[in-house]
Amino acid sequence: MEAELIPLCHIIRLEIRQGQCAFNKDYAIANISEWAIMPKSEDALAYALWKVGPIPVSINAAPKSFQLYSKGIYDDEASCDNSKVNHAMLLLGYTKDYWILKNWWGGWGEDGYMRLARGKNLCGISNYAGYVTV
Repeated sequence: MEAELIPLCHIIRLEIRQGQCAFNKDYAIANISEWAIMPKSEDALAYALWKVGPIPVSINAAPKSFQLYSKGIYDDEASCDNSKVNHAMLLLGYTKDYWILKNWWGGWGEDGYMRLARGKNLCGISNYAGYVTV
């Protein structure tokens, strides 16, 4: 794949009068060498994590048990509907039993991290994930 440049207006969402984002190579802020939208598969997530490193994922963070998570492997399948996602987290690693995720809620969970049970698309972890390589 040939490297692509990202127009600045796509990044900061400038309001453009003509409705078009005019590309100017001089204002590009990154070169994309590869990108992917992940299939809805935990195996695909594990492979991409191994191949490119941390991956942003969408998660259902609505359940009270999720919001009050403080330690251990989160495995509340009854409360965490995997068809609804509403929050972004960073997938950092995994074991055979759980995913390791970084959250943006300060000291929430295990000092800002969470262990989420693997193997059941818990909280929709594999529904919407993707990455870019710059």
